[in-house]
Amino acid sequence: MPTRKISISQLRKGMFIHELDISWMQSPFLRHRRKISSANDIALLKKAGVKELTIDLSRGDDFEPAVTEVSNENLKVHVPEVESSTSTESSTSTESSASIKSSAKAPESETIAGQQAEKQPEKVTLSDELKVAKVLQGKIGQLVTQLSAMIKEGQPISAKDITPVINETRESISRNDQALLTMLHIQRQDLKLSDHGFGVFAVILPLALKLACTDDEVNELGMAALLHDTGWSRLPMHLFGQKKAYTNAEVQLIRQHPAIVESVLNKSADIPEQVKILVKQHHELSDGSGFPERLKKDKIHRLTEILQVADLYDEYIHGLTDQPGMLPTNALKKIYQIARKGQFSETVVSEMIHVMGIFPLTSAIELSNGEKALVVEVDKLQPLLPRVKIIYEASGQACKTEKIIDLANQSEGEDIKIVKVIDPIDENDDPLGLLRVEEV
Repeated sequence: MPTRKISISQLRKGMFIHELDISWMQSPFLRHRRKISSANDIALLKKAGVKELTIDLSRGDDFEPAVTEVSNENLKVHVPEVESSTSTESSTSTESSASIKSSAKAPESETIAGQQAEKQPEKVTLSDELKVAKVLQGKIGQLVTQLSAMIKEGQPISAKDITPVINETRESISRNDQALLTMLHIQRQDLKLSDHGFGVFAVILPLALKLACTDDEVNELGMAALLHDTGWSRLPMHLFGQKKAYTNAEVQLIRQHPAIVESVLNKSADIPEQVKILVKQHHELSDGSGFPERLKKDKIHRLTEILQVADLYDEYIHGLTDQPGMLPTNALKKIYQIARKGQFSETVVSEMIHVMGIFPLTSAIELSNGEKALVVEVDKLQPLLPRVKIIYEASGQACKTEKIIDLANQSEGEDIKIVKVIDPIDENDDPLGLLRVEEV
């Protein structure tokens, strides 16, 4: 892959960013790797403190010294809404150098406005998209149940039955990328394959989009998320999420579930080969200690760990391992610690943290003013300052009227911050049980 390191002053529309000199937490965009589509993109990067960056010459324009630098002196910087769909990046990546030079002749303000109108998906509020997400959750759960039944009976699976749900979900994410994640974090009353399939699916699609996977890869990861554990349908379901260590005999039994799915997918004519590989390998580990084939990192498909981290996150927060469920923040910390040891890519895990937020949706938190609240919306540009709904006043009394605080946009003189994450199971922190989110 040909790359070139340039300064921010040399960045132009049409170049493709491969790497920035700031962390993902400081980046104004959801994806570090993206094509520059406007002068506004450059202005945002300068504002974020970027000094140097690496561009990918195979996916964008090279540096041309003869091109006059665009002045941002009079450009009003507009921080765009959270990007969650690959439609913007894929459309910009097909622009030719000729079309970029042609558009440069138009007034800069008109060019930027036209690009934003053409490329930005229509955004909706979280409350509006939650209505769609609830319906989607039901559809996805029903689909996983249907797929599990087919796997149990050994009936071939058709990709045509899965693709429509993936497309609907991508459309929902493009409108508001937090609605489906809100549904993911709701407390579950029981443990079902369909719920787990939904949970992994709800994580993997926005994560794949964040990592700038191709359309085919996003679809393949979505299919793998829905199918990966359906082999459990032929196993004793009391073992699923039993919250205690398995015996040796039980381990041998449950390790059959990837092969069960694989055997059915091999009879399924239109299921992509990569989906079969991802399902088969989702318990392989880079150090060779996984199963079924004890593969090491260089033999494991590069997309597998995206499925693995999404799978592990849902298992951790909903107690599907041999441990009780844990707080989303703690689940992210634990997965990051595993990545630091080399089992997962730190880039993949860091991007998942960016997708979820430092304080994931529905997290119960305590504020510096003594109030206790729930995180209701994450600001991807300022992840430490989400929108929160006050549940307990500083006095400890339940809040009687709805009170929403946007920590990123406080009144002058206010400086309310999150001081700790609360475990709703602790009756001292949540005496009335109001911080356990069971429905929205």
